[in-house]
Amino acid sequence: MGDVVYRVYREGDEVAINASFNRVFGLQRPLDEWRWKFAAEPEGRFIAVAVDEAGAVLAHYGAVPTRWRLGAMTARTGQIVDAYSVPEVRGRRVFSDLYEEFVRQLCNPQGLCVGFGFPGRRHYEMGLRQLRYIDLGTVPYFHRDVRPDRLPGPRGVALRTGFDATAVDDLWRRCRDRYPYAALRDAVRVGARFTGRPGVEYAHLSAWRDGECRAWAVARPLRGVLRCADLVWDGRDAGALASLDGGLQEAAAQLGCGSCDAWLRSDSEADRELRRLGWVEAASPEDVVFVARTFHPEIDLEVLRPRLYLTLADSDLV
Repeated sequence: MGDVVYRVYREGDEVAINASFNRVFGLQRPLDEWRWKFAAEPEGRFIAVAVDEAGAVLAHYGAVPTRWRLGAMTARTGQIVDAYSVPEVRGRRVFSDLYEEFVRQLCNPQGLCVGFGFPGRRHYEMGLRQLRYIDLGTVPYFHRDVRPDRLPGPRGVALRTGFDATAVDDLWRRCRDRYPYAALRDAVRVGARFTGRPGVEYAHLSAWRDGECRAWAVARPLRGVLRCADLVWDGRDAGALASLDGGLQEAAAQLGCGSCDAWLRSDSEADRELRRLGWVEAASPEDVVFVARTFHPEIDLEVLRPRLYLTLADSDLV
């Protein structure tokens, strides 16, 4: 094998990136899925590749950018996904050299302020050692069985279905102070994350009282479980959260799922209410760890550790 070239993404690289991804992971992901996942920012895409002289991608390190609210600061961060190297270059430092190129070119206060991800145990030690991430702990995993005899929904709360951008923005504006450390959950982010994905339909549920959206959730059925991907709640109307719980159970039953699950970290009020409604904390089937590395002098990961709101939407598992 000849020389390896390390560089950032160029338009058209997606064909070779996706081909090597499918080869490494034994999948058949279409290019439309890649384009949805790695939608370009105005500044471009936050991806670095190692290529051979023929243009084949030997290794890939990419981030899906999102914006986190970090107290008074809003910062662009990157969720690291689809990182790989092809078998022929493993053991040759190609992947670790690619990572250093990614950091050198793309990670700074004007680019990605934080890189984060959710590696499984197999890659966790390597990430801490070679990629210099910081362990920020696990994400609490919640589970509930679908009850066929569940109680009727609370009086005065109406449950609606479908993505409603105006309602999402209005609720986020009213309750964002409940989430001072969190990815933005406005209509732009929710629409990009949960609409338009090729071949995947997400269920959008919202709970309304007195003409006002008090809570919303997004879910997707996977392997017989309805996964609650995201949740925003005003923190005051417990009936709205109970209505969402009932709506999730009803959707699960209609889709042939016997249970629901969710991630929920750093929302003690929602944690308490969900437990009261019958959700229980359990061992996560993914067995992943939340890790991050900061590239901004004003972002302290130890401050984020107990505060950052996380759901499955912050991963690429749904």
